[in-house]
Amino acid sequence: MREARSACGDIPEELFWVDGGPGAGALRRLGVAPLRGRAVAGVVRVVLFAWLPLLVLSAAEGVLVGGAALPFLHDLTTHVRFLVAVPLLLLAELPIGARLDRCTAQFIAADLVRVEDRSLFAGVLVAARRARDSRVAAFIVLAAAYLTTAGVMSLAGGQAEDTWHFQSATPRLTLAGRWFALVSLPLFHFLLYRWFHRLFVWGRFLRRVSRLDLQLTATHPDRAGGLGFLGDNHLPFGILVFAANAVVAGAIATRILFAGATLERYHSSYLAALILGLLSVVGPLCVVVPTLLRVKLRGLLKYGVLGSRYCQQFEAKWLDPSRPADEPLLGTSDVQSLADLAASHARIRALRLVPLEARDVLALVLFGVLPALPLAATTSAFRQFLQRALRLFL
Repeated sequence: MREARSACGDIPEELFWVDGGPGAGALRRLGVAPLRGRAVAGVVRVVLFAWLPLLVLSAAEGVLVGGAALPFLHDLTTHVRFLVAVPLLLLAELPIGARLDRCTAQFIAADLVRVEDRSLFAGVLVAARRARDSRVAAFIVLAAAYLTTAGVMSLAGGQAEDTWHFQSATPRLTLAGRWFALVSLPLFHFLLYRWFHRLFVWGRFLRRVSRLDLQLTATHPDRAGGLGFLGDNHLPFGILVFAANAVVAGAIATRILFAGATLERYHSSYLAALILGLLSVVGPLCVVVPTLLRVKLRGLLKYGVLGSRYCQQFEAKWLDPSRPADEPLLGTSDVQSLADLAASHARIRALRLVPLEARDVLALVLFGVLPALPLAATTSAFRQFLQRALRLFL
């Protein structure tokens, strides 16, 4: 980012992609933002604020280990949500923020933005920061967090089952349930939706930059016209996929262990959550598809013309039976140039419209599947496989 700022002049001094945005002021007052230099302390504060009151209040009301069909310590969803997902959603700011910062600076460092368009690039960055810190966006994220919480609590109340946070016999929320509904659960949803907002702003930034007259080359060795850096080392985004799917896996595990449900019943739900998570982190890269498609088509046309001219001259020189035989074929650079031209044309045909390697997509899928692996132990097929495996060694 420093290179981009120095090259573009009037870019704001701080445009670290995860500094600011919805809730930034409140998180700063709580000592949580920015996380750099105090990540552990910031995460501990949030966990204590969201999870510890639930533990204390549940113990005070006698629903910690009993007193309800689902006491607090048995609710794996809650523990995974606040002890795993919330810390990961916060800590993800460090690697993802640094990576987005480097990608933004790379547009200038790689001379992809023409000198005459540097001021336009700076304007796009300023607009991105304005969108990042939008009060309207902050209100929408906050409203979505509480609306989602209301939906979750309404669904829990409609199940007519005593839990640590809702007693259906009354019916009423426990003290722990009130803290859960007013503070803890909205906080989780807020952190989650804040990432959706950041990814949306990042995608819009890429779309606007891709509309500039970028100096992209169809034969670039990254097979993405020079934009391959956008998808390189995309693994930090797997933290978000893992965190979201861990919560889903925790909810499924709670129902399997304490409500007698089976894993087969939730296959589609987990798959839908996994697909949504993947689309969220990969989607911003898809906005450059039209630009890369134009680069590819333009490159094929230009190299097609060049190839036709070269091949015509090559055949006229080497395949014309009336040519003089005083020039030896061995050692000539004409054949090598023909091979290089063919390789360049093949590289253009292999240009990726989405600047992301298949192995990176597979790694993201693996991040999303990992939380489900413990659930596989609850299936009869896995138990039979384990029993057969043990017989081989025992």
